[in-house]
Amino acid sequence: MESIPVQKVDLHTHSTASDGSFSPSKIVEEAKKRGISLLSLTDHDTTNGISEAISKGKELGVNVIPGIEVTADTSFLGKGKKRKEFHILGYYFDPEAKAIKELTEFFHKSRVKRNEELLSRLEELGYDISYSEMVKRYGTNFGKPNIAKVLIEKGYFKEREEAIDFLSSLRVRREKMDYREITRLIKEAGGIAVIAHPVTLGLSYKELFCFLKKAKEEGISGIEVYHYKHRPEDVVVFKEMSEELKLVYTGGSDFHGENKPCIELGFLNITVEDINFPVPSLTS
Repeated sequence: MESIPVQKVDLHTHSTASDGSFSPSKIVEEAKKRGISLLSLTDHDTTNGISEAISKGKELGVNVIPGIEVTADTSFLGKGKKRKEFHILGYYFDPEAKAIKELTEFFHKSRVKRNEELLSRLEELGYDISYSEMVKRYGTNFGKPNIAKVLIEKGYFKEREEAIDFLSSLRVRREKMDYREITRLIKEAGGIAVIAHPVTLGLSYKELFCFLKKAKEEGISGIEVYHYKHRPEDVVVFKEMSEELKLVYTGGSDFHGENKPCIELGFLNITVEDINFPVPSLTS
């Protein structure tokens, strides 16, 4: 009896369209090499790489679904001791939908404004790095990881995290959108909204469960259970929460290429059987 091939998935990746170092096509090529059947390109605040990734996926026999990762406002969570982040992953939306255009335009303007202010601040502090230089290298949708990379190349810092922490300490913030509005726009475009790496919300398990119950009523469809920041016990608890609340659950590497060199595409070895997510007919 012929065995059914393992169908690996990676639903959280970043390309040069945002702050990754691999082009959309190269990510798909790497996915094919690693036996990944289902892939989502989830660049920060943009859908610019999706068409290229889908086209390459059709050529190589890798299912590529439209994705995006956007940053929601966290002010309602309170300050606390931990730095809190709230990212939402969108899947299966129409990249050409008016609602997605509205979403990406908002975040693009917010990112450009933050980057201009941050690079101006760095120049004031004596760092030889400018906004125009960054745009020439990466386009206008670059993020802190890109800035950190250049600062390291110029010898100002040795480690990525050290550079990122320094940039964060300058407290140049970008405008963010309420998660309910993000969810509405993703759903309006025919997609589903999933909370990325929920540990970064900085909530206890009990607090997270209560929040998820509320968020589901407000349109959130699921959470990311498998992620490199999640401990094994987190995975178990998050999966139990998802099942109890009847939420979908996903997983992905959060691959950024050389910008996160310790994270390889598909390194979590997630398969279709590990997730509870609308899966299309996969190419073996």
